[in-house]
Amino acid sequence: MGMKAEIQATPNIPRQSLELERSNWRIIILIGATLLIWIGFHIWTGVFITPRNLSNLAVQTSITALISAGLCWLLVAREIDLSVGSLLAMCSVLSMILLQKVGLDAYTTILLVTLTGIAVGLLQGGLRVLLGIPSFIITLAGFSWLRGLAYVFSGAETLSGTGETFYTVANGELSAVASLVGIVVCTLLYMMSWVRAYTGLLGPQKFQRHAVNWTILGLSLGASALSIWIFVTRNGTPYPVVFLMLTVFVMEYCTRNTRFGRYVYAIGGNPTSARRSGINVNKMILALFGLMGAMTAVAAVIQTSRLDAGPPNVGLFINLSALSAAIIGGTSLFGGEGRVLGAVIGALLMASITNGLSLAGVDTFYQMIITGGLLIVAVSADHATQRKPK
Repeated sequence: MGMKAEIQATPNIPRQSLELERSNWRIIILIGATLLIWIGFHIWTGVFITPRNLSNLAVQTSITALISAGLCWLLVAREIDLSVGSLLAMCSVLSMILLQKVGLDAYTTILLVTLTGIAVGLLQGGLRVLLGIPSFIITLAGFSWLRGLAYVFSGAETLSGTGETFYTVANGELSAVASLVGIVVCTLLYMMSWVRAYTGLLGPQKFQRHAVNWTILGLSLGASALSIWIFVTRNGTPYPVVFLMLTVFVMEYCTRNTRFGRYVYAIGGNPTSARRSGINVNKMILALFGLMGAMTAVAAVIQTSRLDAGPPNVGLFINLSALSAAIIGGTSLFGGEGRVLGAVIGALLMASITNGLSLAGVDTFYQMIITGGLLIVAVSADHATQRKPK
């Protein structure tokens, strides 16, 4: 009763409930498209659908997916961050400086880099709230000055050699047994959370009648079986994939079951109504930018560990990739609509295309053309769905 009253008091939640089925079907279609791409590339290359390649693909996806998940919530709230690639580079360089020149241990370095990412996010969010300047302009400036700091801190040179502990962050793996237990537990928790949340929104009878819900639950079991085949049959689940899975689970849970998640959609649906209903919009925007900074910093740690180096030119195109993934995953540029899960699957789809083209020996420049074309198609589709009938 309390949850329903709270939902009714939040302006955008009724619309979210009405569009629930469409959002879920979009995710199902996206998963189907990804599977078709996998099959196509496997026929082309003969080595795409193998545990080794799919495990590497999952690690490649994790960096973009983490940033895309944070961007998803920002876009839902009608904000944007164009500085993520430059912040990633600055945090990557900072990691190497703290490890090599300052001599800090890996854990302290990760903590300080994460706090730096949060601080930058809060700075940009604070400028957005206090000055009223659009986040597009604020973060476009960040795109420039953060990249400049990366070159200044590094002296325009690439520092390499992270050390064994830090190197394990992106290159270490859970054991096969721990992976099996973790995959099964996460799958059960996700399915239970899904049933509980959407039964509360739709009611038990409507939930049972909606084929989309049973399809999602079936896909959850299928994803669990595929994950077991990929990770348990090899050495285990890479740490970046573990962190990504936990992040998706927590953010999806917050979206459906917490005030914070519901307020994000309320702000995106109608900021004025959200303010009138008692939501502190400025505080929410500040929190979202801080979260975006934290997730970018963690992605930078993973990227640095994976490369065993901190080049200042890293992440040049990750803005495009993360934004494309979020939009392809169903996040609207106009606010109020989007799913973290969809953004992550969008990142997987794009990484699959890049990975498959690389295996097939297609030149990098053509991969960039295809990525740009995907973004145009995604934005066009988003614009068409948001256009109001005359």
